[in-house]
Amino acid sequence: MLVHHFLEYYARNTPELPCLTLGENTSSYGEVNTLSNQIAHGLLALGISRGQRIAILGENSLEHLLLFMAASKIGAVTVSLNYRLAPAELAFIINDANSRVLVALDGMEDSLTGLRQQIDDDITVISHGFADTLSWNEWVSQYPESSPNIESDPQDAYIQLYTSGTTGNPKGVVSSHFNMLSLVTMNSVATPHRPSPGMATILCAPLFHIGGAGSIAYNIFSGIHTLLHRTFDPTKVVADMENHPVSNIFMVPAMIMAVLQMPDIEQRDFSKLKQIFYGASPISETVLRRAIEVFQCDFIQMYGMTETTGTVVNLSAEDHRLALEGQPDLLRSCGRTSVGGQAKVVDLEGNERPTGEVGEIWLKSDTNMKSYYNLPEATAANLTDGWVHTGDAGYMDEQGYLYLKDRMKDMVVSGGENIYPVEVENALAKHDAIADVAVIGVPDEKFGEALLAFAVLNKDSSLDLNEMVEFCRDKIAGYKIPRQLQIVDELPRNPSGKILKKILRQPYWESTERGIG
Repeated sequence: MLVHHFLEYYARNTPELPCLTLGENTSSYGEVNTLSNQIAHGLLALGISRGQRIAILGENSLEHLLLFMAASKIGAVTVSLNYRLAPAELAFIINDANSRVLVALDGMEDSLTGLRQQIDDDITVISHGFADTLSWNEWVSQYPESSPNIESDPQDAYIQLYTSGTTGNPKGVVSSHFNMLSLVTMNSVATPHRPSPGMATILCAPLFHIGGAGSIAYNIFSGIHTLLHRTFDPTKVVADMENHPVSNIFMVPAMIMAVLQMPDIEQRDFSKLKQIFYGASPISETVLRRAIEVFQCDFIQMYGMTETTGTVVNLSAEDHRLALEGQPDLLRSCGRTSVGGQAKVVDLEGNERPTGEVGEIWLKSDTNMKSYYNLPEATAANLTDGWVHTGDAGYMDEQGYLYLKDRMKDMVVSGGENIYPVEVENALAKHDAIADVAVIGVPDEKFGEALLAFAVLNKDSSLDLNEMVEFCRDKIAGYKIPRQLQIVDELPRNPSGKILKKILRQPYWESTERGIG
């Protein structure tokens, strides 16, 4: 089976069934399938063949879903871009993926202008009316509505999402149809109130994250109605929960907190809501307990990563109930492996650690990525006999529950966004006043973690926070810019010269139970 087969199934049997609503516009399964066929033929006419990449730049949209499905129909691969990245960052990804088509959506003209001179000249750019681009509507309308009938294999690449790496350059994580369909199967088994046609769900996670891309595939698999939000707006999310038969939603903890901070939230009607999935970053026990009181529904924690095509470990709804009924320590766990998944904790040599002892968490399941795109050495370093190295430190108890303690790597998770400090450090190092720099994550009540920059200045130089922020604006995405700065005389280093970030982090995390937010 391939991902688009589920769209075709519902389009054939229930063509009028609502598939996706964005704002005031609703498209049925039949309409989405027909448009996807036209786009598939259009991509073939542009010379796109099996395995070639199609980049998408923009906020959540119907076009994302159409391109996901159209590419699936012809064996091509979508590369959904984080539109908040700086033009240079976007250009790197587009070129690294060898993208042959770039679809730039509404609101992306400034980003497109900034990167046009940095991407390959032979990339076809499609948009809704931007200058010197192919018009989306004119392009789509000229092609037939029939299926392209292209043969593909379940092990073929389906999607390529980029995740930052310790080298400072993003890596393209390649997931196959088999990986994605394994994900939706595992999630379906782990869902206490399984969605079915006629139900609705809200999708506000960005489609350039596996949380969004995996969710839209799960929704098509289930035949449910997706209420798609361009970006997260707590007011609109609550309104949809009240006005539509919304049975479930996925939110990162920062989103849950934003909803809980709305005035009179306790008086809103969430009676139709059956379950809330949360993940991407840890949640505090205080926030979780209040969320359970307010929403009065099941909660399921999801733990995974882009390299595992999403969730491999779940803290189930029953686990949450047990925690509230006398086993509160369970709320510190990210759960147990889902159906078919395996987890183990290993030492630096890859030897399994005894129960209760901390080491690196490795995960194995049918969702594990095919590879990092065109990076065989990085793939080999992060995949051992089918096991993905998560980079997270933790331990496993006697019942198989995983508990996170810290990150083996330096990654910071702020508001559900993965940020590698080396990218930030590389940008800051370009400032004339900075002689040496280190960036760490520190506890933040709203976002879980926030960035703090330590800077050693050149002689007779000065630097303040506002100047640092402004310097970074055209170099890295806004969410990667530190909002805290400390000027120091020197940074702690080991004999080989590596900065000892553990020493920098210790004063900020010593009163917390975990070394992550």
